[in-house]
Amino acid sequence: MSGGSHNYIYSRIEEELADQMEDAELNELISDIIVLAHALEWYHSSDTSRADYLETVIAFKKKWFKSNREERLKKYIEESIQKTKEELLNMIGGDVDE
Repeated sequence: MSGGSHNYIYSRIEEELADQMEDAELNELISDIIVLAHALEWYHSSDTSRADYLETVIAFKKKWFKSNREERLKKYIEESIQKTKEELLNMIGGDVDE
């Protein structure tokens, strides 16, 4: 097993917090933090290169520090509406594409 330089903190965060925030935006943030922590741990354990780690950092920062929050929130709203629609249609035996 790779990693270990940070006692697999990314795995513990995932076990304890993934999809537990009761908020779509925070759940996605936690998920991305897990990816970032995993990349750091593997880099510090010499399993991956610094360049690999920095690529993950750049992607994280681009998403969370420069992205349009309003657009991200609209995406969550649309996903929630679609999920609710599917659940309700399934209750009546309907097809989601109807």
